[in-house]
Amino acid sequence: MKYLILVTDKRTPPFPQDPAALNRAVREWVGARLADKTFDCVYYMLPQGGMCIANADSHEALLVLLRAWPSFAYSEFEIFPLVDAAKAMDNNFERLSSVATVKP
Repeated sequence: MKYLILVTDKRTPPFPQDPAALNRAVREWVGARLADKTFDCVYYMLPQGGMCIANADSHEALLVLLRAWPSFAYSEFEIFPLVDAAKAMDNNFERLSSVATVKP
């Protein structure tokens, strides 16, 4: 399963004691997730945030992944499950076709 994850810094405590060290830990962790294909892509979003497309076998596996994020305690997440667009359009076409043939 693929998920679009938007991440921003929390605006309230706790705050990291060493933000520079946390930055390097996050950079290393993200690089490892790109290398092992857990993440398809990662982008920084101006002015302050980021996004990635993550692969996980289940919602529970995604939760484990997010909790492993080095700045989990300092981050807020928005998560959107992704659906293959062609499959979604084909399914919608099938649904609409079956509805169109039904007469009241």
